Amino acid sequence: MGDAIPLIHVFIDHSKVWGDARAAYRIHHPKINDARARIRVKNLDRLLINKRKGVTTKIVSGAVPPGLEGMWMEYQKAGYATQRLFRDAHWREHGVGHSLIGHMWRLIARHQASPTVLVLASGDGRSNEFGPSFIEVVQDILTHSKYESWNVEFASFEWPYEDGKTPLASPTNQRMKQSSRRIHGGPS
Repeated sequence: MGDAIPLIHVFIDHSKVWGDARAAYRIHHPKINDARARIRVKNLDRLLINKRKGVTTKIVSGAVPPGLEGMWMEYQKAGYATQRLFRDAHWREHGVGHSLIGHMWRLIARHQASPTVLVLASGDGRSNEFGPSFIEVVQDILTHSKYESWNVEFASFEWPYEDGKTPLASPTNQRMKQSSRRIHGGPS
């Protein structure tokens, strides 16, 4: 009997990805307003999933930037459950990271021993307004033997650091992948 197809769970922090896309746009098109930057959901989905079988979860969460309300329909067409949050009067979003973290913990509880790939498209893993970050989830997956059938793929313009200095991926941690899922077009 062949190897089991792993469960693939994809989580996108749209606000972080869109912010990084804007930064990349400023680099590649410095004379054009970066608010014109756009993410092609179909291409992002293709980059994250890469024709793999076993995709069971696709969730995107984020604030709705003005003029980009239609993008959420593109996420839905690509099969994503959307969690749209709005910004406060000071243009800050609340709860994006926390909502994604809640979904991740739920999946860990349900599929602890199942071969699983957690695919994250996000920012750099800094803590959010509630304190925790997805880095805590990733650390648990990568450091506890009960999750040895789990792997993590991280897609970002920036690389996450658990202590601000040391990348989570290292020669001693082969279950964390970054380079194969790097979002192209951003700063190196």
